[in-house]
Amino acid sequence: MKQESLLLRECLDHLNALPDIEAKNGNKNCITIRNCDELVDYVYKIQPDVTGTMAELISPYFQRFKRDKGEKILLITRYLSNPAINILLKENIEFIDAAGNMYLNTPGIYILIRGQRRTKGKPLSRSKITVTTLKLIYILLKNPHILQTNVRDIAIASGIAPSTVSRSLKVLYNLEYLQRQRDGNYRILNYPKLLERWEMGYAESLRPKLTVEAFTPVGERSFFDVAERIIEGAKEGDFLLGGELGAAIATDYLRPQSATLHLNESNLQTSAKSQAMTIAAKMRLKPSPKGNIVFVQQFGTQNNWSEDGMETLADPLLLHAELLLIADERSQETAERLYRKYIAERDENA
Repeated sequence: MKQESLLLRECLDHLNALPDIEAKNGNKNCITIRNCDELVDYVYKIQPDVTGTMAELISPYFQRFKRDKGEKILLITRYLSNPAINILLKENIEFIDAAGNMYLNTPGIYILIRGQRRTKGKPLSRSKITVTTLKLIYILLKNPHILQTNVRDIAIASGIAPSTVSRSLKVLYNLEYLQRQRDGNYRILNYPKLLERWEMGYAESLRPKLTVEAFTPVGERSFFDVAERIIEGAKEGDFLLGGELGAAIATDYLRPQSATLHLNESNLQTSAKSQAMTIAAKMRLKPSPKGNIVFVQQFGTQNNWSEDGMETLADPLLLHAELLLIADERSQETAERLYRKYIAERDENA
């Protein structure tokens, strides 16, 4: 039985063990729950591993889905800790895990069970999405057809070793993100699902790993006062523009209050932190843990936007993932515009 199907079955078994509750897996990605005369349909999303950080990242996705689709949505996962449950309850995100923790809140059905411990036994899979795997996922999302080339080309593009590429492709296949074809190559099975996993992984583990340092303008200057100088720095080839500033240039929809600057590895003898400090000094920026100008390292060879006229910007996948880290509504609307205009076509051509 497929891993996700097994996880779903375990969660449904917990539901069906409750008095007067009947739960069935109906159409694809849909669960029907009956309580006496009440009948509720849920679209379910399976996220096998949900930490507290992941719970915070899931919330915007689920809220946007409920708003755009007008459907009930249910999180299916292996296990939720108490901190993760608290976050989901606060955001009214309904869930069931394989340990029996669950929250349903709909007219006629209210269930809250928490405190169930993680079951001891063999885990569903030893396959994990690591920082290295996330770098590979990014390249596959940017150019799905690279899967029809060879492992060496994928390794160069993603910045990871060929042997690691081969192992990571098998991991993604085992986790049902990829499908194997008759010629032995892979293809992306579900682009939106892989995109969601990339964005959550980027926020939870890859972005922190790539972050060099955060800065803020010296003196009383605002972000607006230094934005033009930052744009000039990108034109000079010091870095790629990301975050709000990059998205504002790409969409002409957002008044940016922050920026992510993706450092170019122009001098391999100089550390990323030294490069960031040198560039920051030219722009009269000072280090600040809560600064709104963040330098990050690039990875692989394809962090840049490939489209003409956008050469100074980070790829839309990076811009989109960075916008999702910002909670305000305007940034979320900008992320949606980026998706519709630039990312959706990659899904169509996958």
